Amino acid sequence: MPNAQGRPTLGDLLDEIADDLDRPDIPEKIASAVTKAIRHYQPERFFFNERILTFQTVPGADVYGGGDASEIPGLLAIDNVVRLENDQAYTLQRIAETDVERLDHPASATQPCAYSYFDRSIRLWPIPSGAWTIRLAAHIELPAPVKRDDTSPWVDEAVDLIAARAKRHLGMSVLRDPALAASQDVLANEALRSLRGRTNRIASSGQIRAHDL
Repeated sequence: MPNAQGRPTLGDLLDEIADDLDRPDIPEKIASAVTKAIRHYQPERFFFNERILTFQTVPGADVYGGGDASEIPGLLAIDNVVRLENDQAYTLQRIAETDVERLDHPASATQPCAYSYFDRSIRLWPIPSGAWTIRLAAHIELPAPVKRDDTSPWVDEAVDLIAARAKRHLGMSVLRDPALAASQDVLANEALRSLRGRTNRIASSGQIRAHDL
């Protein structure tokens, strides 16, 4: 059932697939198929995995993200990065990591005007000498839900796409049912076209939708 906020959960999708296939005896394989389906579409850009992210710089620290507890998730594409200061937005230029290595020096700390993205981290140059707000627009690597009561756009806005792709995988690799796999492939392609169209309409209208990570 949906969670307390009324949003669909991973468990809802798993149960739906089991009911559709009349196979409640393979819950692990269904869960694996859903994870594979999400992984397959993670590189695809949809309206729900485009985000505006912000973080604060720390004096003397130039690397943000990676394996720490930063607000920055994995990024698949970066549209722009700006430094916010006194109600003004200053665009940061993207430069190669090798250039940052060559130019970086603690004595050069000041307002950052450029950045690189390497090893899943944003690196600012010059090294920030103070606390500034950095804002970036990006296509993020939205993770798959793990627990049955987890919510996610993957099992909400993209539920038809993920369900069809998961059943396609089950038909091909688990149930050995080519007809099932073929029919679900058609449904997955239809759902993908629908989501792409919705994404394009939202992008052209300038709407921004917020989602929890």
